[in-house]
Amino acid sequence: MARITVLGECMVELSPEGEGLHRMGYAGDTFNTAVYMARLGDDVAYCTALGKGDPFSDGALAAMRREGLDTRLVREAENRLPGLYAIVLDDSGERKFHYWRERAPIRDLFSQHTADQLIAAAKASDLVYLSGVTLAVIGDIGRARLKDILAYVHSLGVAVALDFNYRPALWASPEAAREALDGVVPACCYVSLSSEDSRPLYGREAEDLAAEWAAAGAEVVARDESHAVNVHAPQGRIATPAPVRVKALDTTGAGDSFNAAYLSSRLAGLPVEIAVSRGHELAAAVVACKGAIISKASMPVWSRG
Repeated sequence: MARITVLGECMVELSPEGEGLHRMGYAGDTFNTAVYMARLGDDVAYCTALGKGDPFSDGALAAMRREGLDTRLVREAENRLPGLYAIVLDDSGERKFHYWRERAPIRDLFSQHTADQLIAAAKASDLVYLSGVTLAVIGDIGRARLKDILAYVHSLGVAVALDFNYRPALWASPEAAREALDGVVPACCYVSLSSEDSRPLYGREAEDLAAEWAAAGAEVVARDESHAVNVHAPQGRIATPAPVRVKALDTTGAGDSFNAAYLSSRLAGLPVEIAVSRGHELAAAVVACKGAIISKASMPVWSRG
């Protein structure tokens, strides 16, 4: 069992359930990954900010606890509501998101949350996980503080994992996003990105960046449009084929679940090839269901070995 600290935002999710109907749940890129890691047997703490006393914040907190997440790093803000997003699907199951999160409490995470508490949790962890969305929503002050925290825990030997997950609408400019991400990458042991991330940010393919960052010591998962995955590490490049295509009902959470299975497998000492295979298998189960988080009954079952 790995000890993992995950940083990010849990939002109210509205998932299409029929003509004119939506089902309410709770999701968010790093939250989805945290849930799947916990289901796979890891000990996961979630660091975020919610409102206080409203039914939606209370519901998000209850969802975390049902999934077995450690909520001691959740900060509650008076008179604030969590962010909300609605999913719109096309005929192929590809999703588009619409957000309401301008005053979400995650934006003030580091004004409510002492760095000492996060540092203590991170130092006791095997892995600290975040995404480009995390960096986008915590603001300039939060990014500066988090950059220093990650550099510090990295110097102590704690692994840091970053999923680029670039969302242009969350950033003032691609340059601002690139500066923030570049500030974190040197502290990372694991990086996940696709060319959809790298092209608008760097004007380069994910494969090229992955090779450079691997030479500097990171294990980088580079994904392409076919869903084939090439993993670059200091020891060399491991190519894995694209998985068998499955009919997608809703692609929300596919990458988040892949990251969960991949990292959980690697932390358990499994080879890259098995980690990638398990990532694809979990992602396939997720896209066959609506919403970011599937039922526990729909989860693949693997041994920890």
